[in-house]
Amino acid sequence: MTMKNTKIKSLLFTGLVMGLVSGCSTPSESPNPTEGSDYRQNHQIKVSREQISLSMRLPDKGLNLAPSDERRFRMFIRDFVQRGRTAITVESTTPELARAIMVKNGLRESEIILISNTTVLPPNAILSYTANKVEAPECGDWSSTSTFNYTNKPHSNFGCSIQRNIGKVVADPGDFLQAQPATGGAASRTDQVIRTHQSGAVKPRLMDGGGSTVK
Repeated sequence: MTMKNTKIKSLLFTGLVMGLVSGCSTPSESPNPTEGSDYRQNHQIKVSREQISLSMRLPDKGLNLAPSDERRFRMFIRDFVQRGRTAITVESTTPELARAIMVKNGLRESEIILISNTTVLPPNAILSYTANKVEAPECGDWSSTSTFNYTNKPHSNFGCSIQRNIGKVVADPGDFLQAQPATGGAASRTDQVIRTHQSGAVKPRLMDGGGSTVK
């Protein structure tokens, strides 16, 4: 075999290998160039702000609201505790009465802002606060092909239902922006189990009601 023939075969082999490699690579232009491989980025859970307001009638005497207002007021307070990010602003010509009712229902003084100079006619009061609102992604994008996928990217609808479900069940959408700090330490029983595990001590076996050992 001559040196010339060897070079030709070498060049042909190199070209064949490069052709196979380029056939497996991702083309520069894909059907969805803006989409990546992370479904959390492709189907993002967005958080926005909204104003929550409640109009109710203050009682003529005492601190008990009318049954219809009582029900709406409790729902309002429950929603504030879950996702409220500002204090509750109270507009009323009798703001002290409104504050007394709110404190009676568990709110702290620091969570209430009173506005007495208002156009709200007595005996009404308007309560409002700013809350986080979640915007879950809309699913059902079947534009990507479900057959041969030469880009090796996830389907356009992949992971959307997971993101949407998380967005719909979260109690406080603000947790997506910043998680709440941990509250307190572990329970005493949990602490004891952790210490026993770390020390390597033998754990006592439990006994059933008849006095036999539960393995």
